[in-house]
Amino acid sequence: MPETILINDQGPIRYISLNRPQKLNALNKTLSDEISAALSQADNDPTIAVIVVSGEGRAFSAGADLSDMGETPTPREIADSIHHSIAFYQQLVTLNTPMIAAVHGYALGGGCNLAISCDMVVAAENAIFGYPEVKLGMPAAGVAPPLVHQIGRKAAFELLTLCDNISAEQALNFGMINRIVARDALLNTATAMAEQLAGYDHNALWLTKQLIRRSADMPLPNALELGRDIALIADMYK
Repeated sequence: MPETILINDQGPIRYISLNRPQKLNALNKTLSDEISAALSQADNDPTIAVIVVSGEGRAFSAGADLSDMGETPTPREIADSIHHSIAFYQQLVTLNTPMIAAVHGYALGGGCNLAISCDMVVAAENAIFGYPEVKLGMPAAGVAPPLVHQIGRKAAFELLTLCDNISAEQALNFGMINRIVARDALLNTATAMAEQLAGYDHNALWLTKQLIRRSADMPLPNALELGRDIALIADMYK
């Protein structure tokens, strides 16, 4: 059986690529578990400064593989699936190592959330983003909270309820991605960004990510105090 993810290191950069191209890298339990394990391994490796996530074939990820649960899933199967998804997204937003997503083709549903949960997103011109859950008769249970935190309530409501796929340019306007490049420049651009990050002091990079992540959920005065504390901690270990 082919590997569902491909892992490659180039110095302090770890590349993790989804490898179910025949399924447009749809996220079944096996794939999401292997992504989770690979991310944990990279996050616990002090030699890895940056993680780059991409997809093989024609898409980044077309979202959840609905065939995983069969045609008539039981309530327990549905609950287990949602719990699994929540744990996966919680891991994505609490990783310490900076992450860059390189997105081409479809990034839908859970695949879209995988991308936007990264710290930076580079999208090819052919990238398509969207959340089809409500259109398929399902609540956007797993994907809504991360999206709301990323882009705000009104923008998230539009994407989650109208269920329209959007272009890379529209995703940039929504604040879901950082930049758009030609398809053949996608991985090179993500690599150049990763190399720039990896060239800085790794502890400074790591602490800055923690400050950004935690500040997002704090009132400004508390976030400023956190910044002061982190600066003092960093100075202690020089």
